[in-house]
Amino acid sequence: MLSHLLHKETGRVQDGVGLLSSILLRYAEVGSVHYWLEQHALKFTFMIQQHQEVSALQEILKPALEFFHQLEGQSMRLFDLTCRSEENVCVITLTRDVDSMTQREVGLIVELIKGKYKKQLIYEELFLPEDEQIVQEEMISNMLSS
Repeated sequence: MLSHLLHKETGRVQDGVGLLSSILLRYAEVGSVHYWLEQHALKFTFMIQQHQEVSALQEILKPALEFFHQLEGQSMRLFDLTCRSEENVCVITLTRDVDSMTQREVGLIVELIKGKYKKQLIYEELFLPEDEQIVQEEMISNMLSS
């Protein structure tokens, strides 16, 4: 689906925008999400209070995602995790290839980061009714699998 963004087909561009919007709506903890055309990947950012060592998160996140993909019978082509500090905020960027990504993986990533950083994670809590959460999850799933 996102691989066709280069062609500027109206429907494909709208699908890509819809995917990014749905991720941000469903997962308020995600600070931003960008599509990286050259690598056919998504870049997720999360904001954490104070500087954090990315190695501690990598020790949790990478094995969990590798195990998840093993269960799914897939492998990750691209996994990159970086952290940059801006004043008293650490901006964590996770890059994942679109081809092997699923909505369930996005949810797993968010839950693992929430579990690791608990009250240090900076985000604005949005109230999204459960039925709307399900709709957004289905939209993410459909767009990632097309």
